Amino acid sequence: MIPISFWCDARKKSACLRVDGILSAEWEKGKGKAKILFISVPVPLRIQKNKLFGIPPVRWKYLKGFFSFLKEWKMKKVEGTFSLPDPMMNGILYGWMSTLQTRGPDRKIDLTVNFLGENWVKGEFRIPIRTILNHFGSWMYPLIREMRARKRSKEV
Repeated sequence: MIPISFWCDARKKSACLRVDGILSAEWEKGKGKAKILFISVPVPLRIQKNKLFGIPPVRWKYLKGFFSFLKEWKMKKVEGTFSLPDPMMNGILYGWMSTLQTRGPDRKIDLTVNFLGENWVKGEFRIPIRTILNHFGSWMYPLIREMRARKRSKEV
């Protein structure tokens, strides 16, 4: 099993995706860099901003596949703090988070709610490559093909 790690830090506006020892891709403040077998490779990064209602509808089978994919991730470490603009919602979120058991024997979860407006999260997750390949064949590749077909039909 080759573990795949993903971590993100909203405070630094950075994210990293690593396939241990083979490939790593990092994004920090809109700039990307990749390494293949410890050799740096330039990455052209083009971010396209979408409006909330400009996102095309997604079929139920893709959404179901996405949630089953998230279920198979192993959480190694998560820490962060959240704050919502409404103080009442912050209180509800604080009560909900305090009733959850946030620590487990094999993982470390440290999530808090604050009332100061500070939001950040940092975490690391692992998923086996076999799981990625199974999900890629079942729903990811058909979704990519469908999205490309939608894009081509809009261009014509």
